[in-house]
Amino acid sequence: MAIKKGNAPKTIKAKLELAGGGETNTLDLTYHNRKAKEVQDKMESMKKSKAPFLPTMVLFLVKEWDTDYSLSLEGILELEDERPGICAAILQGFHNNRMVALQGN
Repeated sequence: MAIKKGNAPKTIKAKLELAGGGETNTLDLTYHNRKAKEVQDKMESMKKSKAPFLPTMVLFLVKEWDTDYSLSLEGILELEDERPGICAAILQGFHNNRMVALQGN
């Protein structure tokens, strides 16, 4: 199948394997397939905002997830409070899952 302009998937399903705080968890989620320019623009707009940066970026990038924490700023803040560093891991997962990799050759 040829790569066609504008034909990239709108979402990316991912399964994140997370370890820390004495536990190991799997988080199934779906990311919005945001373009690099969209992410940069959001980051730029956050410079003037008082909203917490990492939780706001998680909310911008994640479409849905399989956890009983609400996919809201409040839910993400609660998750980060209970499991410090999880927002950074979710953002890293976005970049890892969005990145194209060579399969063979």
